[in-house]
Amino acid sequence: MDKSEVVSQLKNLASELKTRKYLTLDDLRKIPRLEYYMQFHYRGLANALKAANLPSSKLAAAMRITNEELLDYLRNLKTKLKRNPKVWDFTDDKDLYKKYSDYKISWSIYKTRFGGLRQAIKLIEKDTTKKEDETKNLIEKTDFLGGKGRYWGEAAEIHVTAELLYRGFQAANIPVDEGLDILAVKDNNTFYFQVKHKDISNNQAIKITKSSFEKTGRGNVYYVFVLLSNEKRDFLIIPFHIVNDWIREGIAQATEDGYMIYIKVREGKYFIKEKGLDYYLNNWLLIK
Repeated sequence: MDKSEVVSQLKNLASELKTRKYLTLDDLRKIPRLEYYMQFHYRGLANALKAANLPSSKLAAAMRITNEELLDYLRNLKTKLKRNPKVWDFTDDKDLYKKYSDYKISWSIYKTRFGGLRQAIKLIEKDTTKKEDETKNLIEKTDFLGGKGRYWGEAAEIHVTAELLYRGFQAANIPVDEGLDILAVKDNNTFYFQVKHKDISNNQAIKITKSSFEKTGRGNVYYVFVLLSNEKRDFLIIPFHIVNDWIREGIAQATEDGYMIYIKVREGKYFIKEKGLDYYLNNWLLIK
């Protein structure tokens, strides 16, 4: 299915559902593989709807805006106000947002993307050398524009996508804002993957946020933990229900906003607490 066919399918679907204000992903899933090709060609529902000249929801429109565009909007708003923007300034803005979105941009999206409005403001401040250093440190901490964490994270997603392609899946990345990283189709079945990477040379936990877990949890979701070192990489393919069991049993440690999974290496084998993980190691046949 090429781009024009995706657009045609969207228009036909919108015509069939003309009583609805806009299409949702649930609507697309009624047509086999439409969601996959939409993500493959347009990298998000809002982009596809825009190409088809169809309206989109506020949520879909917000997801289409890139981090760079959000920071650019924040800079423009700061320049216009001659001060750092406050929460209410986003509601009061009448014009600037139109360059980036059909809907007003909410301050809350900066919390989702950057950890808060203040954090985003720190990223755009260039007034003094001190502020530039703070911005650099913040960028490194959030993996926003560089650092080993960011590159290894991107590499992990590429590795997983490649492994799926090798095994006959049609796989493509999907926007991070949806809480999932990869969508794949095989034998008319659709699967979703959240990819987490871990440097096995340190003791840091893999974190799954509660909001992501609750929003994306269903039977066709898999977590792929990419265990990286300078010498090799391994994959743990964990079905959603297994992670759910770990949480229920207290094996994954609950925090205020997430679940921490500590994977240890003992004598060349991987463990979470006392549970061996050999069954999930590089076992791509679990995806079914």
